[in-house]
This record gives sequence, C-alpha cells and structure tokens, in this order.
Amino acid sequence: MTLTIGEVSGLIAAGVFVLQVLLPLVIPFLLIAFLTDVNSVLTWASLGRYLQSSLWPGILGNSTAASDGVQGRVFYTQWVQTAVLAVLSIASICTPLGLHDTVELSTSQTAQPFGYIVDSSPFGAGTPMRSTAPFTRSCGDQACPGQSFTQTCHQEGLLQYCNYTSYESRMPGDLLKLFNDGASAFSPTVSSIFDMQYRNYINGTVRNSKLGWYAMPTYRHISMLLLEGQDIRVVEGLIVDEKQRGIGFRNHTAPVAALPYGSSWSEDVLFIEPETQCVPLNLTIDFERPNNYEVLYNTINTVLTDRGGLSNLSRTAPNLTVAENGQDFDLRERAYKAAWLNNFLTMAYYNATDRDPSNIQRIDVRPGQTFDLPKTATNLSIGYWNICTSIDLGEYLDFTANASANPQAVSMEDFLYAATLCGGSTASSAPNINSTLIACSLVYGAASRTDGGSDLVVDPGSKWSMPLYTCATAVKAAVKTVTFRYNGTGLHALTVQSIHDKQYGAATAPPPLWGVESIHDQTMSTARPTWGILGPSNATTDAATTALLSTFNLTTVARDQLYLPGYIDATSPLRGRDPVPVLEGQNLPGVDFYTQILLRALSVHQQPSTPYGDYSGFTSMALYTRWQELSASASGTASMIDLIWTDLAANTVVGTRGWGLRAAASHEGIPEGGGSGITRRSPTKSTEGDDTKVPVAVYERKIRYRVPFAIPAFVIAVVTLGVLVALLVLLGLRRTGIARLKLFLEGTSVGRVLALLLFEIDTTDAGWMKAVREKRVQITRESVAVEEESLLHQAAK
Repeated sequence: MTLTIGEVSGLIAAGVFVLQVLLPLVIPFLLIAFLTDVNSVLTWASLGRYLQSSLWPGILGNSTAASDGVQGRVFYTQWVQTAVLAVLSIASICTPLGLHDTVELSTSQTAQPFGYIVDSSPFGAGTPMRSTAPFTRSCGDQACPGQSFTQTCHQEGLLQYCNYTSYESRMPGDLLKLFNDGASAFSPTVSSIFDMQYRNYINGTVRNSKLGWYAMPTYRHISMLLLEGQDIRVVEGLIVDEKQRGIGFRNHTAPVAALPYGSSWSEDVLFIEPETQCVPLNLTIDFERPNNYEVLYNTINTVLTDRGGLSNLSRTAPNLTVAENGQDFDLRERAYKAAWLNNFLTMAYYNATDRDPSNIQRIDVRPGQTFDLPKTATNLSIGYWNICTSIDLGEYLDFTANASANPQAVSMEDFLYAATLCGGSTASSAPNINSTLIACSLVYGAASRTDGGSDLVVDPGSKWSMPLYTCATAVKAAVKTVTFRYNGTGLHALTVQSIHDKQYGAATAPPPLWGVESIHDQTMSTARPTWGILGPSNATTDAATTALLSTFNLTTVARDQLYLPGYIDATSPLRGRDPVPVLEGQNLPGVDFYTQILLRALSVHQQPSTPYGDYSGFTSMALYTRWQELSASASGTASMIDLIWTDLAANTVVGTRGWGLRAAASHEGIPEGGGSGITRRSPTKSTEGDDTKVPVAVYERKIRYRVPFAIPAFVIAVVTLGVLVALLVLLGLRRTGIARLKLFLEGTSVGRVLALLLFEIDTTDAGWMKAVREKRVQITRESVAVEEESLLHQAAK
C-alpha cells in the first residue's frame, strides 16, 4: 500500500493529537506523586490553575465540572467550547487527508524533438531493416499507367513474332509524389500506400523487367497478439487495435528528452480495418466422438441438421442479380443473399425443393430434420477442437459425379454464383473505385456439446453441434485521431490512450479527398488500382495536380472513409501455396496485402500448410475457448473474422512514416534517364530532417485537495468567525475587556480566595502575593488549615 502526502500528514496530525491528549493526562499523575497536602498559598494557586485546566475535572466529575446550580450561560459555554475543541481536533486530522499529489498534463504545449524508438518485443526482433528497394508494379502483358513497355517483334509472312519484351516495373515518380504529398497535405502523420512495406521480404528476380529484381514479399509468423489480452498494442511500424479491429500505420517516434513524468500528444493516423457482417444459416453440423478414444480426431454419425434455415426459408427470393459494389452497400444484405441461396441450393441438392429459386412450390423439410453428410466432401475439415472458414459455400456437400444424393445435379458452380452474388467484384471486374473488395465466406463455428458435458472436455461418445454462418467482409481505410503517452525509453513505454474517428465538419476539418485509379483495358486479375488521400476535400487543386489526376485517371470522392478495391473469388491467384502470393514482379503492399490477408482469414483450417499461425484453435485451447464464445452468435462470428484479419495484418506489414521518418523507397520512382536510380540509403535515416519538433503536453506533478476532507475545518472557520464577531460587538458595547477578565480570574483563583479568607489581606496583586509568600496551608478532605489550625475549626470558634 502506498501512502499519499495527505495520508502521511493526517497520520502525523493524529499522532500529535494523541500526544496532546495523553501527556496532559499523564503528567498530573507524575506531579502529585511528589506533592504533600501542605503547600504555600501561591503553590495552591498555581496547582489549582494547572489541575483544573486539565481534562481530569470533566473525567472525574469533581466540583468544578458540576452542572447543578451552575448558571446556564456558564455551563453551555463550557460544553460548546469542549465540542468546538473536539471538532478542531478532528479537523487537524482530517484536513491533511485531503491533500494528494497528482501527475497531470500541463495546460500548454511545448515543442519537443522526436526520435525513433526501438521495439524490443518479438515484433522488433522479427522485423528486418527496411528495404530501399523501389515500389514495383505489374499489369500483365501491358504497360501500367506511367510506365513503359517495349517489345521486339519481326514479321515472317503473315505472322508477327515478338521474342523480347521489356518493361519498366518501377512506379512513376509523379504518382508517388501525388499520393505522398496528398497525405502530407491532409496531415503530416497520415500514411500513403507508399509508406507501407511488407514486414518480411527477400530479393527476388523478375523476367523482362528493366530493373531485373524487386523486394519479393514473404511471411514468417511472429506472434499471436489476440491471445495477449491487450485491446491496443504498438508494435514495430503499427498500431494494432483489437478492440475496434484494424491496424494503423506509424513508424514509432517519441520525445527524445527524458521528461520526468512523460508527455502526451495526438496524431492523425491512417488505419485499414475490416468490416464484417454475418448471418446464421440456421443449420448445424452434428456429430459424435467414437467410443474408441484412440481414434483421436475422427467423428461419427455426422449429419446436417435443419434449425429452421431450410424448413422456414423464405419462399420469396432476394434479388439474385450481381450488383456493382461502389462505396455504398449493405454487408448484412449481401451475407443474407448468400445465406438464402446457399440454403436453397442445399435443399435442391437433397431434392427437398425444385431448382427454380423464383418459383418455390415445395419445401419438403421439417424442423430438426437431418441429412447425411458425404464422407467424400472435398476440403471439409470438421473438428471438435477447431473452427473453419472457407470462401467455398456449400463445401460440406459432395459434388462428385457419382453423388447419389444429388438427383438435380446441383454443382459447385451454383454455389460459386452465390459467393459472386454476395461479393460483387470478380477477377474480370474493371480496376476502379466501383470494384470494392467484398469477400463472402462460409464459417464453421466452434462446436459445443449437446449432451450436457463440458465444452472443454472431449469424452468418448460425446455429442457435438457446430453452427454455420455466411459472412460478408469489406476492408476500408480511414483516418483516426490517436492520443499517445510516452514515459520512459523504448517502445514498451509508448502507450495509446485513445483511438477515435477523426471528426469532420464545418467547425472542425473537411473530410479527406480520396483518389482511386481507373485503369483502362485491364481487369482486377491483371492490375490493382492504387488509392490514397489527395489532401483535404476543400483544398484548391493547382493546374499541375489537375493534370496528374487526368494522366493517371484518378476518380476522386470526399468521404470519411474509403472502401478499398479488390476481389476474392474461386479464380483468385492468391489461393496457391505461396505464403504471400502476388503478381510477378510486384512490390506494392498498399494495394495487395489487405486482400491477401483477408483470403487467409477466410481460409482457416485445422492444420495450416503455410508459415501462417494456427488461428483455428486446434493447437491452442485458450484460442478455441474464445472462438466458442464468439461463434455462438452472428455478431461474435463477425468479430472473430475481424480479429483474425487484424492479427494476420500485424504480422504481415509495417508502416514507415512517423514524425521525422520516411523510408527511402517511398520517394523513389522511375529516375530521369531510365537508370537504375537505386541508392542504398540507411533505412533509419530521416529524409525530413532529424530536428523535427512536435508540440506535446508534458505531465507535471501537482498538489490537489479533496474538498470533503475540509468540512470539519469549514465548521471551525464558521465558529471562529462567529466568536470573533461576537467579541468585537461586546468590546464595542464595553461588556467585556481585559480588566473584567482579570477580575474573574482573580476571583476564581484558589490562592487568592485562601489569602482573603485566611489572612484578611486586601492589597494590590503584588502586595498580597508578597504577604502570603511564606504562608503554608494544609488542604485535606476534612479541612483547610494554617500552621496546624483548621480553618473549619476557627470558623466554629
């Protein structure tokens, strides 16, 4: 337990109070041990003043503490004074308790130099130095915008042979400048796609490229953050937000000076985050564990059970036309369309309805009905210790040619259309702002026991049920305001205090102006459009920028956020075994990584065959327990997908922009003259100067007070004020004064009374004290006597 200054002061005051009470009680006992009942008159006077002013008269109830026969004004004045002194004693203890010291932000900001801070966590250890390799791009057998494409051809008869092709793979410098300057114009800490790099890479070669090599992305799993129990983490190059899901791009810098209590500041940071909506299929896969426990992972009696998804399917089909995505869409509606068509096709597979979805005449399914699941269903991993995600709807069915349970010949292509209906964008879509990435998936939730046993205990013969969902996921970019606090050294001392959406409006700031390439004569399978912030939406565009917007055919839109272009379908080239598959020769993570990661998040199976971590829960009981909780509902299942995406993204990419820091590669485009243009600069070298100063609020130590502890002191203050006012009034009326007080003091002095009664002295103060100085008086319980003669006895004579 740590004591505050106020508590220590209160304890000291309490100790002083105890001593103030204890010593006046104890010392009289010590004094009377050395006294007799015969003393001089002046000694009796002094002793009386001393003893009567102690607490003992009130404690013992002697004559001076009597109340009967005492005038009320005297009696009540004594007790009021006692009560006030008691409150004063309490105030002396309580008042200091209100004191406490706090560490607070200063009301003003000071400019502090910022410098790079090292990440000593596994993410710092597992992240190589940043590559200076330029950003490169591939557009199939055509030139990408702003790049050159050369073929050497010759004619032989009617045929033309092209035996040599070369192309410029490096991004054009004007396009880099357009997006880099646009992000900086909006906020100096907001990243562009050219401030994003793959966390791990190797130097790869590429055919026919004039450059001849590129930074080829690869993947090595570093850590699974979602099991570490922190909502927000800062790691090398990123802010990982597992509370709202998403990653923010920031090359971490902080004040260089060692401030005693740290500092705080806010920055605008570009975040990329997934957004998922799920719909329950109201179908479950039910199974049992075999009684032979040696068969560890097998299941028996596996059936598909209707929980209303088939028997209660709406006979009115949703709009089954594939719509263009654009920037305004309803993900839950997309997921519902996929769920409806998935369930309809499942019924048609089992011949429980006819094939025409626009004219449903029969539904031959009753609630709770079960359907056998074929053991030969491809790519199906059913397990009681893991979840599964897949972009293949209906994969729990057997689509082989000899499938006897499929008399209406429902095919996998039918289910692929359901995924396309949900996703919208495909490999053949045009690369532009309307080809928004929407990925649709089938999710097998974590199984739970239906026989009353614990979900964490896999008993032989136990019965289990696994929920099914369809989900629609998009990925969006947005600027958020992040508040940091830094107190110490190293990245572990940097914490995120809050993350909230940047506020836009007439009184604050205009929203960003986003730009997305529109690439003619290409498809999404051959070219990925670049995107980014071009500046504030109310900024005036100069002639040079307007010309570049036209050159690169950028579509602009002013919005709080931008849904990113991309596609995932059955033809996706990302479905290979390569850990991070990209188009050959392309090093442009800002347009690739979010799609790659989403595909991985929607391809979770029991045993991953790549270096990606196991997100199924198969090898982690803690993770599986969390999946059991989340996959019990549609909203929880959506959060599960977003969490997996966020964790994978944290392991895949880094940001290179921070205060005073920019990676060299973010500035390098095609050099003039077409040379190699590669300069091996230090990846930690700042290209914006090392003297960058940032306004920060410094934490300071301040003394504060809690007012309730001062209530006794306020009472004393009011009483004191009242007493002083009464004294001034009575002094003005001449009702009180020093002379009158002296009269009463002499009248109540036991020595003065004895002198007047025993010796009949009537002199001045100094005179009577001199006269009785040698007079000795004996006071006992029975009498008062002078030199052996009892005063009581004299009175009798």
